[in-house]
Amino acid sequence: MDALDLTGIWGLSPVAALIGVTVFLFLSLARGWVIPKSSHEREMASANKRGDEWKETAIDTRKLNSMLAKQNATLVEATKTPAEFFGTVMREGGARRAIQQEESPNG
Repeated sequence: MDALDLTGIWGLSPVAALIGVTVFLFLSLARGWVIPKSSHEREMASANKRGDEWKETAIDTRKLNSMLAKQNATLVEATKTPAEFFGTVMREGGARRAIQQEESPNG
């Protein structure tokens, strides 16, 4: 066997290079070589701040929805009185009177 016959090793080099790059990537990520710790902490603090803002917004929205529900309940109660009044008028002959007034020539 000739000392310069290294075809088997050169045939594996793309796979070995891929494995080496993959190992280096995971190692550099784990040790913080790719993303410095200060940058990571800054981004995490920013994400936490956004999360807190979203939480405050959700709480404010719930309060607003509660107030709107109370106002709507009040308005619904307020519409019951006229509806009952006009229902009573119509049941007691108000509908006939309205039709008779429309049919009369003098108005």
